[in-house]
Amino acid sequence: MSAADGRVSDLLDRWLASVELHARYLELDDAAYAKVQDWPKHQRPTKWVVELGRARLVELKRQFEDRRGKGDTSFSEALELMAFLTTLLGSEHIERFIPLATGKPPAEPVGASADAEAKPASPSKSAEPRKSTGDTTTRQKLAVRQKPAAAANQVATANRGSNARPPSPPRPKSSQKATALVIADAVRFLSWGREWPQLASSIARLADRPAEPEVLAILREHKAAIEAQARRPPD
Repeated sequence: MSAADGRVSDLLDRWLASVELHARYLELDDAAYAKVQDWPKHQRPTKWVVELGRARLVELKRQFEDRRGKGDTSFSEALELMAFLTTLLGSEHIERFIPLATGKPPAEPVGASADAEAKPASPSKSAEPRKSTGDTTTRQKLAVRQKPAAAANQVATANRGSNARPPSPPRPKSSQKATALVIADAVRFLSWGREWPQLASSIARLADRPAEPEVLAILREHKAAIEAQARRPPD
């Protein structure tokens, strides 16, 4: 099985699993559907749209398995090229699509623990300032005078230490081939309903792709171009 066969097979399986989840979500009301996961902006798919998508996916899966069984590796490559060209040239941004359903609920907001951490601690009795007794000695007066000088010396030492740090080495630039692959993958995934936070890990798992940190750097550098090609509004 070629790399393109593996990618197309994985994509079709995820699409079928997503459509099956949407078929179960048809019984939910709008409020419950909105809480199933963090959906992208879209019009909720109706029953006939879900059933039509499932029927077409089953047929495409059958054709893919038939071609792969005959050793035709060009079929998967043609599917990937068509998906990319459709996104790049022919598709307009629409809200009526079937978003990818993962079955995972949205992350819960930070609870009361964060609020408790944000509250300043109440001062203890031991932190109350001591009352002056009027018996300040000469040694205490000298210590008070020396504190500003000692603090200034500490600041100067810290500044010299920070200035002496060697500059961090520049990040190696990605090759043009790797950059083009990552951009094409990002445009394709965005057109399929994938969200920006999921792009780097999804692309890094593909064959012949850079590591996830390098993929993330490419996405940040070319975000505007990717969004323009995918015809999606910025996050």
